[in-house]
Parts: sequence; C-alpha cells; structure tokens
Amino acid sequence: MSKPKTGNWDEESKQAEAKNANTSSDSNSNRPKTDYMDMSKPGDYDVRLVGPHVWFRKHFKPYRATVQDEDKGVDPAWQAGFFPGLRAAINVIDRADGKLKILEKGTTVFNRFAEYKSIFNKDPAGKDGPNFRIKVSIPKGKDGLPNKLKTEYSVTHMQDAPFTDAEKKIFVKLDDKGNVIKGEDGKAISNLWPLKEIYKSTSAEKLKEMWDALPPEKKIAPKKETSDGDSSNSPSEKKPEAKPIAEKMDKAPAASEDVFADEENLPASNDDASAELF
Repeated sequence: MSKPKTGNWDEESKQAEAKNANTSSDSNSNRPKTDYMDMSKPGDYDVRLVGPHVWFRKHFKPYRATVQDEDKGVDPAWQAGFFPGLRAAINVIDRADGKLKILEKGTTVFNRFAEYKSIFNKDPAGKDGPNFRIKVSIPKGKDGLPNKLKTEYSVTHMQDAPFTDAEKKIFVKLDDKGNVIKGEDGKAISNLWPLKEIYKSTSAEKLKEMWDALPPEKKIAPKKETSDGDSSNSPSEKKPEAKPIAEKMDKAPAASEDVFADEENLPASNDDASAELF
C-alpha cells in the first residue's frame, strides 16, 4: 500500500519561478474524525499553512479512491481510462475559527503557494509564513444554477503571521492539565493531522473489489471535451508546474527551520509519522 509523497516547496518554487520567467484511505478507529476545510460555498477563506504537504491522486469516478503514480498497474479504473486527478493536502489553521484542519485542493491552489516561495524565498508553511486568502468563485451554468465543477480559486498571500504561543500548543498533544505530552525521545508529540496515513493508497484488493462491483456501463470512461470541441479520453488536467517529489529527511523541512526552533519541547518528527512540524 503506497503512501503519498511529501511535497518540497524549494523544488516546486523553481518550477513556478521558471514559468513566471517565461511569461514575463484506510480508516483508523483511534483517530478522531478528520476535519477538512469546507470551501463548498463562494467567498473568502483565510488560512495559515502548517507543516509539510503531500501529493497524491484521487478518483471521484467510477469509485472514490486515493492512489499514487506507482499504483497505476493495480488500479482497474486508471487502466480503463479514468484518470485520477492530482491533488495535495496540508495542515492549516482556519482563521475563521482558529481550528487545525486539512486543506485539500489541486494544483491551481498549491502552485500559488509554491510561487510565494519562489518570490520571497520563505517557506509558506514555516514559522514566519503568511496568512493566505483563498477566494472561491462558482460560476453559473446554462441552467442558471451554480456549476461546482467549474469552481475557480484565486490565492493571495497576506500579512506575515508568525505562530503565536497559543497556536504552537495546537500543534502538539496536551494532557488534561494542558501540559505537553512527550515521547520516549523527550520531544513533544505532534498533533498535526497525519497526512501520509490519511492519504495512503486504497489497497489493490479494495480497488479490484469496487471495480468488480460496478455494472458494465459504469466501466466505460467518459470522453472529455477539449478546448477545440473535440472529445477524447485523455486527461483534461494540466500537468503541475511543480513536479511532486519525495523528500529525503536530511534536506526535508523536518530537518531545517522548525516552528519551535527557539523553544523547548520540540515536537517529535519522523517520516513515518507524517505529522512532522518541519
């Protein structure tokens, strides 16, 4: 069962910078219910990115499943022409209520975060990163109703927002008295959503089971309209400006600038836990 690849702002920002130059899961009963950013309605959403992000692919049809690039050979839907869209996820503080949530979106949003890194040479999810405003617009279709399939996102960085002492306590586990819970290594235990576990691949057995349960007509991949009006089974998704890569921990954010760099009780951080704080 594959796990998603950790993103790398440095590599992704290089891709974004080059473009600018050219133009000018399985459930865990012990885990609380995952809290996601709900951006289903038009409006402005302010968030503060926290920690590493992960890349993965996701099917919405003909079944819902999470896969990685290396899973293509065991994914019946992908082999049949159903292309799983490229997506990314990151922990964020929702400025509307101050809660830690998961922001899951496509390359349109995450490439903007990478552009921030390329322009300012600052980790958009690091201790000195900014708030971001994500504006959601949903155009109306021919029937006059909102067409959510055409939802548009614009991302703007706002003021720098260094983590406060109160926010830092959100990132670690606390006991009933509000004291930081430490692991055997003496480091605080991270409270970030474990993205690599949440977005690990749906098992090959489950993929086959869901595929076999589909009626024959649901196994035919729909043709997609291209810009010139032709239709095909090729993916309509644009390739990401930043190629997702796997980080090596000696150069990963977990080993570099830490949100608690000047504090005691550094959060525990390892690649398997996938809830590292830089």
